[in-house]
Amino acid sequence: MKFKKLLLTTAAAITGISALAFALTLQDAGIENPEAKSMMLKDVPPEPRLYAIDPSCNLSDKESIKKLAEKGKKVFMEVRKGNCVACHCAPEAKGCGNIGPDLTGYRNGLFKAPNYRGEPKTVDWLHQKIADGRILIPKELQSVPYYNIMTVQLTTGQLTAEEVCQLTAYLLSLE
Repeated sequence: MKFKKLLLTTAAAITGISALAFALTLQDAGIENPEAKSMMLKDVPPEPRLYAIDPSCNLSDKESIKKLAEKGKKVFMEVRKGNCVACHCAPEAKGCGNIGPDLTGYRNGLFKAPNYRGEPKTVDWLHQKIADGRILIPKELQSVPYYNIMTVQLTTGQLTAEEVCQLTAYLLSLE
């Protein structure tokens, strides 16, 4: 029905019958929604947050990392959770994306590269990058889209603190 009204309005406008053309509003045609602004504002993420690693998240030794990494791998691969594979590749990932870097061998590769400020990356940095990486971006790079495409996991509630811990361990296990 809406399409028919839109079609009639377009035809009327083309033929010059302006009274009929303007009788149908954009809202009647389903093009404009008066609640669109409030709907769009729901998609705006909350302000960036700084997160400390929870004391229950033990990332200090290889054995703890190995145990957590098993669960982190599942979170990494799970489309309904982190959906990391939409952008990143890792060992055994199926259908991985190429928007973000390949994380194969992360600990001995990308983790050793300096961060945005040229400083060494730390476990705290990696945890924050997964939880809400926006806070790590220097002001001069905040307007560059490439630096703002990492999803915001913990601040938006996409993942729990435990899952962010597990993902951090998983990446640290990729040697």
